[in-house]
Amino acid sequence: MYISKVKIANYKGFEKAEVELKDGLNVILGHNNGGKSTLLDAISLVLNSERNRKLSVWDFYQGISLDTLKDKAPSVEISLYFSMSDAEENISSDAALFSSYAISLEPKLVACMTYVFFLPNTEIESYKEYVANASNTIEIMKMIESKFIRKYTYSIYGGKPALHQQVTSEDLRKIDFQKVDALRNVESELFSGRAELLHDVLSYFLDYNIKSSDKTEGEIKNEIKVKRDSFQLETQKNIDSLIERIKDGKNEIIKYANKTGALYNESDLLFDGSVTEEQLLRVLNILVSTSVGFNIPIFNNGLGYNNLIYISLLLAKMQSNKEISYMGTTNAKAFSVLSIEEPEAHLHPELQYQFLDFLRQNIADKKVKQVFITSHSPSLTAKVKLDELCCLFKDHRHKVNAYYPRKIYASEPKSKKFVQRYLDATRADMLFAGKILFVEGLAEQILIPVFVNLLGYNQDWLSQQAIVINIAGRYFDHFLKMYDGTNENTLPIRVACITDRDPARKRKANGSEKESYLSCWPIEYNALPIEYDYKNHSEEFVAKYANHPNIRFFSQDEHGKTLEYDIARMNYTNQNILTDSVANKQELKNMMSASTFDRLKSECKSAKLIDIYSDNATWEESDKLKGLIAARYLDSIKKGENALELANALMDLSNEEKENFNVPTYIKDAILWLLKKE
Repeated sequence: MYISKVKIANYKGFEKAEVELKDGLNVILGHNNGGKSTLLDAISLVLNSERNRKLSVWDFYQGISLDTLKDKAPSVEISLYFSMSDAEENISSDAALFSSYAISLEPKLVACMTYVFFLPNTEIESYKEYVANASNTIEIMKMIESKFIRKYTYSIYGGKPALHQQVTSEDLRKIDFQKVDALRNVESELFSGRAELLHDVLSYFLDYNIKSSDKTEGEIKNEIKVKRDSFQLETQKNIDSLIERIKDGKNEIIKYANKTGALYNESDLLFDGSVTEEQLLRVLNILVSTSVGFNIPIFNNGLGYNNLIYISLLLAKMQSNKEISYMGTTNAKAFSVLSIEEPEAHLHPELQYQFLDFLRQNIADKKVKQVFITSHSPSLTAKVKLDELCCLFKDHRHKVNAYYPRKIYASEPKSKKFVQRYLDATRADMLFAGKILFVEGLAEQILIPVFVNLLGYNQDWLSQQAIVINIAGRYFDHFLKMYDGTNENTLPIRVACITDRDPARKRKANGSEKESYLSCWPIEYNALPIEYDYKNHSEEFVAKYANHPNIRFFSQDEHGKTLEYDIARMNYTNQNILTDSVANKQELKNMMSASTFDRLKSECKSAKLIDIYSDNATWEESDKLKGLIAARYLDSIKKGENALELANALMDLSNEEKENFNVPTYIKDAILWLLKKE
């Protein structure tokens, strides 16, 4: 069995939500205050017998309307649905535990447990009278806090919640729920054997080589008994030796006791004692052996490594908790869940990857049934499988909703593999963003943050958590499936895409010869329609998404070609764009100083470009001038190197020089639309 679904009503940030989970590993992503911790807390309220299940008034969803609060006392309801794993049979130990709380038996068992925190019916009329004249919700919440919250109670029901069938405490104790909080002090659990976690684990693994052998149960018991008897004999010798060593001291103690009258009628003081293996385990401390031969105390070890040691001990404890031969039939756990908040704390990326593999292996080895992780780490998330992800987002009404990449790509295996490979090879920032600007290449990735700054929108960009994602090619379709708001289950994020127009042409077919499209300059586009067929990359995308609810495409106009071309076209007299890596810097300076197209041609060293930009009667002279400078600039740069140099050069400009730089129109439009500034 595994937790397949969680329904939450009126708990903290959740008004009413339904979150679907999967067997094995579940990685919960979302923004700060997005509901990740609340989801784990909700599961804990149902399953964790060791926690306090009484809530405070501020645990209620705070968006309940005034009229609703006056009509009905607020309550919290959390339902967990348990489904059978694919290969699981109805006779499994898990199924036996949950069978009493079934809500469905076909095709396989589905069970439900529901936590309800509520004001008893006997207090409802008093509540309504008390809050009747309240003027706002905060006032009512304070009334509840002062007069009613102590009267609230909770129940955990099994099966259909409406039937109010109580889950027995015995069944709840059969569930092993372990939670590692985000703010944790793991050293207190690791300092010594006096810490219960370490002591429990050491007790279980004592003589583990014997317990885990292939010998019969009787042989194992006899062998362990021999070990215990030998231990008891040796420790008793040491205790007797200690008693002998304090013999003379005892006589001094007796003298004091006689003087105080504590001893009478020739009574005596005797010392005796024994130490069991269990007691001696409590004096053991963890030391970490280093590669250079030092043994250091655990509290001097790194926080990240201590976190890993702590989680390892938890898993070892969960292993011992389900062992019937160790815990007994009554106490052994039948269902185990581990939840970890922000496991990346203090771990560098490579350790995060190793930790993920460790958890998957423990699930595969059936050491734990289900694991829940919350994370803010793009590094860790990059190594998570799409099927393992659950993304929590708040909509415009601040309602928390869950989204599942595994559902988005259920019928798109090719796109799923592509996106998974991309996430594996890069950071998974796109899963944490508030808004996304997809670009095709490194130059856009480098320069767009600079353009945002030049336009004065840096603060908006940061506050709206917008990011630039370089998909290294024209692979938009694969990624946009995750955000396509016209489909169900997609992530509710505003997405802008920037793509180059990249005009191309091919000579019309002549007999059996096959022609290929070749890149052409904007001035050549549609210039000879009888001889050539033409196409460009961007028009189809721009048109397709023109009216899309949350996705837009932006590209150059018909006089544009690439980012670099448009930078030069929009700044055809601005010599600040001529970086050190430009091959023919002086030539371009002279061209930028030309006041007429004829003068420009005399400064240009490319006869081919001069012919191309001269041989068109439909373009205005000013457009030809800008186009020829842009074409020569594009021919003179190395894209990646130039982008880095240009980004630095632009940021080093004076305020006046920055104002004189023209951000390409299509990029400006994309930024404005993404930030809702249009």
